[in-house]
Amino acid sequence: MSERNRISFNNNTLRLGGTSWVVPGTLEENLRCLSENVSDMEIVLFDTPEGSNIPHKDEVRELGYLLGELDMTCNIHFPVDVCDVEVSNIKERMRCEDLCLRITELFSPIKPFAWILHLVGEVRGRVPSKEMEIWKELTSSSALRIAASVDDKSRICAETLDNEFSYLIDIVRETGLSVCLDIGHLVKYDYPVLELAKEYMTDTRMIHLHGVMPNRTDHVDISYFDQELLSNVIKLTNDGKERVMTMEVFEEDYSLSVNVMRKFKDSFQE
Repeated sequence: MSERNRISFNNNTLRLGGTSWVVPGTLEENLRCLSENVSDMEIVLFDTPEGSNIPHKDEVRELGYLLGELDMTCNIHFPVDVCDVEVSNIKERMRCEDLCLRITELFSPIKPFAWILHLVGEVRGRVPSKEMEIWKELTSSSALRIAASVDDKSRICAETLDNEFSYLIDIVRETGLSVCLDIGHLVKYDYPVLELAKEYMTDTRMIHLHGVMPNRTDHVDISYFDQELLSNVIKLTNDGKERVMTMEVFEEDYSLSVNVMRKFKDSFQE
């Protein structure tokens, strides 16, 4: 671990991270900024008809050198939701899978700590699909195909979103994936956060933390996240397993969140 005053818990088995959108600039500039306080960067990718931030192979190689120099790790947030289309639209699903495979090929040389994957349906809300049996079959197939593209399937982490995660957990376990426990999303969508954290923590490799305002706006600074709840979630991670908790906030919300976490860390009893 670097000499920088980085925030972590449980004797560094729970390391804190931030996103690649905390300062204007390149991935490298964001990585250097993050390295002062945390030890992991979530590389948030997008790829739309309007634009893309997917880097070239040379940029990824240089980023890998800098990760080593700064004693940092990274995780990769895929730029597309898989299965966020009508269940009958196989062509679109394959396009999404193919993009994920392109991303794993591009970034695997720098050995990401995790890959964040959205497995959703054509319906937003608690139930992901009107055709659940077909959805489960196709989602399992997508998960297996993407997981097969990396050395360690457990580094692929299915994120808790608005759908009830009970529909996904069997697929996650059967395919050898892990969970990205987004406790901000659990708050936003009125799920029992601590109950689900207890249920899924053994399967969890990544945790996403962000504030949720009273009007349900999320991904804001973590002064909007209940500190007693955060403390109880962190205590569940004290099992010796290495995890990263990403403060999934951006720009000015990041610096505010770092200040909150430093004060929280000072009062936290491990």
